[in-house]
Amino acid sequence: MILLFMSAPAFAEDRGSLASVDRAVGQIEAMFPQLEGTVVSLEGGEFLVDLKQGDPVHPGDRLKLIRYGEEILHPATGKKLGRKETELGEVEIVQIGKNFSRAKTLDKSVTPQVGDGVRPPFRKIVFLVAPLESKTAKDIDRNRLVSALEKRLQENPRFEVPGLDLGVWMLEAGVDKEALFRQENLDRLREKVKADFVLLPSVREVKDKMALSFELRSTVDGQVKDKAEVLAEQIPLAPKPAKTPREQSLQTDFEGRKGVLEFVEKQEFPFEIVDFDVGDLNGDGSQDFAIADRHRILIYRHEDGKFKKISQVATSKTANYFLSIDVGDVNSNGRDEIFVTNKYGDGLKSFVLEANPKQKRFDKIWDNVTLYFRIIRPFGAKPKLLAQTPGFRDPFTGGIKTIQYKGDRYVEGPELPVPSIYGMQFILYGLTQTSLTSSKTNETIILDKDYHLRVYSPSGRLLVKSDDYYGHDPRLIDVGVKEEIGGIVKQGEPVNYRGRLQFVENGGRKFLLIPRNYVAGGGLLSKLTLVNDSSLVLLGITREGFEKVFETRKQKGYIAAFQTTVHPKTRERKVHVVTVQEGGLAGKTISSIFTYNWQNN
Repeated sequence: MILLFMSAPAFAEDRGSLASVDRAVGQIEAMFPQLEGTVVSLEGGEFLVDLKQGDPVHPGDRLKLIRYGEEILHPATGKKLGRKETELGEVEIVQIGKNFSRAKTLDKSVTPQVGDGVRPPFRKIVFLVAPLESKTAKDIDRNRLVSALEKRLQENPRFEVPGLDLGVWMLEAGVDKEALFRQENLDRLREKVKADFVLLPSVREVKDKMALSFELRSTVDGQVKDKAEVLAEQIPLAPKPAKTPREQSLQTDFEGRKGVLEFVEKQEFPFEIVDFDVGDLNGDGSQDFAIADRHRILIYRHEDGKFKKISQVATSKTANYFLSIDVGDVNSNGRDEIFVTNKYGDGLKSFVLEANPKQKRFDKIWDNVTLYFRIIRPFGAKPKLLAQTPGFRDPFTGGIKTIQYKGDRYVEGPELPVPSIYGMQFILYGLTQTSLTSSKTNETIILDKDYHLRVYSPSGRLLVKSDDYYGHDPRLIDVGVKEEIGGIVKQGEPVNYRGRLQFVENGGRKFLLIPRNYVAGGGLLSKLTLVNDSSLVLLGITREGFEKVFETRKQKGYIAAFQTTVHPKTRERKVHVVTVQEGGLAGKTISSIFTYNWQNN
């Protein structure tokens, strides 16, 4: 696989198929217009609102009466977030007219005013997506297309897709598509899961193009709500089946892996490893491993093929929730500091540790910091400490800052220059910068929200967008997100964690190391993420772009972190990869560190 420095047409298949899914979901959203009206006149004990015939409202419907107040401004950016709202009670629609509707309050003590708003109580519309029906001779990647539909529906704040796999339920229940909408089967389905509609997707050929069709049917009575169809330039095709072990050449397989990473050992840990980094923590030239679980920092040394714990810093298990850890000598005193990003309640209370050689302990040298931390390591330059601020109701806000050490304290340096891309917010996780060409300017390399690797020039030109998916970390960052009872997001939206993108120079070549988690349901990720297994990918950097050099064998669980080390005397390089297998309700979470020798042959 070669990822060339070129513009987007080389990646038209993924983008085209996703564009058709986006249009389909847009049509579904148009079937459920948001209802909101305004009180325009008071008439005795009743009042008029600007809802009329044709709007999705009927006599007897009950709506909320809203009193609007002053505008709300973001305390940091000054951006208008909306207006204060006070719910006064419920009103009932009495009559629908040609140009307006008549309504009354249910609580006689409530007096509406001209300018008040009315709208129905918020409730997410829940969809079950049925297996795709293909009406074409082409071998469609059905799982991938259904996963894309589920993902786009789930991303819409008005929609929800439950975890039930409708296709599996139909097989277990012994019903086909026609039998599904018999009343007795609908009743069985609704006992199993709360859903409003079943979405029935299908694909057919129209001349030389493909059409994505869908039908919405009620889970109450099976009636058709609506139908629609969109043309698609590209529909994902099923991958060709892999050769069986008897068909493929065993020697060829080993030749493809030989000379890059050689597996050495595996060590298990009976807890969840969140992240880890490597550095000279004591200033003695040795490389120690700073490993974070959710409330502890554990210091290990790798000796004689084993990780041996030499120190530990514990915090409150109930109050702290570590998100990431980074190691680097930012204050230039010869001892690497440990930068811990820590979620505390709804916000951040991050901190920095440094070894105290006299007391043989780690001291906090910067505490109660409301910042995320990440260290990036460009080619031919010093490591750079990045930071970003949590938002008022969202995990991230504003640009990415650089942090420097001046005098006796950490201070904010220049903002990290990133290209201005409409509709894209850069976050410090899953991002790095370096010069990939002969010029001295840095390109920005990111994992985007759809798990593609992208490279942008300083001017914002897209140089690379990968066909393959990377990252797919199942963990969420929900700092600042407010939720109602039942897990319905009220304000803000969680952001998927994105792992490190690490540049390494070895044997005269330059590489980018990137994690790859394989999720259930194909390449596209739903919010109900189940990672089957994972691997680490090495991309070689050439004059033409990126070239896939090596991928480790798949291991169970998701990749939580990885790092490379170099022996100070032999210059032998090793790669250490952490995978986590979550135990769920019944089992115990196990983390494993896989160690590989990096061969230069």
